[in-house]
Amino acid sequence: MYLLIDIGNSTVVAAIANDNGEILTTWRFDTIKDQTPDYFIDNLMSGLCAYGIEPSNIDKTAISSVVPEINGRFVDAVHRITCVVPRFFSITDAERLLDIDVDFPEQVGKDRLADAIAAAECYGSPTIVIDMGTATTVGVVTAERNFVGGMIIPGVKTSHRALCERASQLSEIDKWEAESIVGRNTKECMQSGVIFGAACMIDGVIDRINDMFDMPFTIVATGGMSSVIVPYCKHEIIVDKHLLLKGIYHAVIAANK
Repeated sequence: MYLLIDIGNSTVVAAIANDNGEILTTWRFDTIKDQTPDYFIDNLMSGLCAYGIEPSNIDKTAISSVVPEINGRFVDAVHRITCVVPRFFSITDAERLLDIDVDFPEQVGKDRLADAIAAAECYGSPTIVIDMGTATTVGVVTAERNFVGGMIIPGVKTSHRALCERASQLSEIDKWEAESIVGRNTKECMQSGVIFGAACMIDGVIDRINDMFDMPFTIVATGGMSSVIVPYCKHEIIVDKHLLLKGIYHAVIAANK
């Protein structure tokens, strides 16, 4: 079995995959930058124990991280649990599966590359991949499997919280759904604005990319807010909540078997 870890800005997602790359189970915990390795050990072990997985059964560990300041503590934690030294997903891994055709390849977030790899491997190319987390990122992979760039947009919850912090009479919504695009009170207007606003933005971005490239893209979305926003979009969009983890598997585990 393989332990796959996605270290994001807000959340760490851990997963167990089998030899075929099938994600068997996942669990998550907060990304806290000033914690010791013991914090990561406790949270990793709680997931393994909850699903009855013996650490000794972990053959390899692969990590994608956009929080480099905690990488060393994660290596320590994983090694102490499994006696396996984890391998970090790198641009070299990505370049085996994609041609990274952007100005500064080394600056592309590992999460964006993992998403792009998984979308191309699992759903084919050309593809537009959208990850709706702390930021909403958009990546474009051509039919030739060239990653040609995309967009980085403030995330749905990030934008919403920023608005509430700056507008004293607006409070955070507690219901992530909207019955109508036209709200009839402040709460409904907030819900409509956040949800339909994000959905219309996604639809508009897809339209502009389609106009630019004139090719039949498969569209894949992932990230915590994807299951909330995609149902309000007009385009046909595949939601795959494990996309990034699958990308880590394909790039780090499968490519090195």
